[in-house]
Amino acid sequence: MMMSVATGLRSVIRRRESVRPIGTRSRRRRGERGYVLAFTAIIMLPLLAITGMATDVGAWYDQGASLQKAADASALAGVVWLPDFAKAKQVALDTAEANGFSDSDPNITVQVQQLTRTDLKVEITNSDAPVFFSRFFLNTVTIRRNAIGTYVLPVPMGSPKNFFGTGDMAPAADRENMWAALNARCSPREQGDPFGSEYLNGWNGSAFFCPADPNPNYVDSPGDQYEYMIYAPPGRTQPLVVHLYHPSVSGTEPGGLSAGGTPWSTRFRIYAPDNTPFDDADNPLATCTGSGETNPRTYSGAVSGTVSNWSGSTWSRFCTIPVSAPSGYYKLGVRNDDANTDARSNPNTYSVLASYNGNGVRCDQRTDALCPTVQGRDWMSIYASVTSTAASFFLADVGSEHAGKQLEITLFDPGEGGQTIEILDPNGNPVRMDYYTTDGVFSANNVASIDVSGNSFPQSGRLSAYKFNDRYLVITVDLPNNYAATYGANTWWKVRYKFGGSNVNDRTTWSVRVIGDPVHLSD
Repeated sequence: MMMSVATGLRSVIRRRESVRPIGTRSRRRRGERGYVLAFTAIIMLPLLAITGMATDVGAWYDQGASLQKAADASALAGVVWLPDFAKAKQVALDTAEANGFSDSDPNITVQVQQLTRTDLKVEITNSDAPVFFSRFFLNTVTIRRNAIGTYVLPVPMGSPKNFFGTGDMAPAADRENMWAALNARCSPREQGDPFGSEYLNGWNGSAFFCPADPNPNYVDSPGDQYEYMIYAPPGRTQPLVVHLYHPSVSGTEPGGLSAGGTPWSTRFRIYAPDNTPFDDADNPLATCTGSGETNPRTYSGAVSGTVSNWSGSTWSRFCTIPVSAPSGYYKLGVRNDDANTDARSNPNTYSVLASYNGNGVRCDQRTDALCPTVQGRDWMSIYASVTSTAASFFLADVGSEHAGKQLEITLFDPGEGGQTIEILDPNGNPVRMDYYTTDGVFSANNVASIDVSGNSFPQSGRLSAYKFNDRYLVITVDLPNNYAATYGANTWWKVRYKFGGSNVNDRTTWSVRVIGDPVHLSD
């Protein structure tokens, strides 16, 4: 009996001992669960903050992209109105608003700044960008983006001087050796004029008759067939006078050409600059203030007049631009006005001069900031004439802003009777080039000169069989990336003709451009 009691007590004691560890483990688990909850609570806040920040950063990135798009569009839209800054600014503001960012919004600032004559900067700032999950840490976020719109002006053609097409009239240092030229309406296009000649294929033997096949490039009335840009600098203190040399056709033309037949008339008109200098289609006719001056003016028959410092007695005082007139580019347009039944083929060769008070003093814009200039616009139609077997002619002014681009030179009907044509860089060195004709007949790559010789390339309906007769010759030149370092202050390119054993004589039309969009964003 005693053994049974002792045994029972030991059993109870063992049961109690066996129960204690269970309670201890339970309390430990409850303590661990509390620790996990506390730890989770501690790390959840930064995890949520990081997640919220990531969400907000994405929203800010989208907002920045929208701001950049609006700044880009505003700069491009506004820059074309320079140098009229008031107009450029308003267009930029309107464009920003159309893209969702109005300067009238208290949280939006649109700043418009003119950097240069052709550069406009637009900066858009949102000082209260959306904040969602990051509001625990940030009150406001400011996002700012900017863009610079640049307008690249057309390449100036002709020369950096205040005269154009004066042939051999100037002293040797200023001699151009080419005349400005315009063919009669009834003349074959293959005689060097793609826009003033109305017809093709009108030959009967060696005589040309009108009407004939239409020239698709002909510029009909009342349009100007060729245009020049006369620059009137700001700060001038004297009136600028535009003179024309031999503006009408009457017998023998400058350069030794004979017009033949009845003289034909030529119309000149000059337009004043306005507040949209990159769009001159709407420019008003200039007011010419000199005695007896009319604008436009049609010249028929011989004219007489002289200009100091220049030879010749057939100068005409065409237009006086007073000091009070706006500075900028005055567009001078010319076209032939003869009836299309006139059967004459030789051109009108003439000259354009712009000088202060009409004194005829020659100047060069490269050394004189107040020097006016006379340059071709889009195309310049010329008669190259020099008593020499080789001659170089000013072609175009290409600045360092075009570094790394391609220069495209188009010569219409060039080099008849010649030997080679070269393109000279601003340092006077021939460059490598590619070329092709637009009819696909001729092409070559990486050449230093173009062979224009040969008189065995007949074309249907054409009288001449020279290689590039009545053809557009397109030349491309790669401009160096280190343009400024290569050429320094030199920017004028030239074309050089070599005529072997004969003098250089060529009726032709030229154009130069830099390939690329004239309106673009700058870095």
